[in-house]
Amino acid sequence: MSVGLLNIGVTGMQQSLREMTKSADQIAGAVKTPAEDITLNDISEPIINLKVQSHLFDASAKVVEAADTTIGALLDIKA
Repeated sequence: MSVGLLNIGVTGMQQSLREMTKSADQIAGAVKTPAEDITLNDISEPIINLKVQSHLFDASAKVVEAADTTIGALLDIKA
């Protein structure tokens, strides 16, 4: 069970990282356009998504940490 949680946490971190990279690329693409052509809508959604994915990444990292702690405790009990 703990190994499954570890995999879920790592998968969540990887997915969040992909989404953050996509949002960063969208922001960078919007910034490369002439200043008068940039609208708030061009960058607001990617910025919000970047923040959301950051929180999801942190939550997934906590799942990995909890699974690691659980596996460590189980190994201590076995030893």
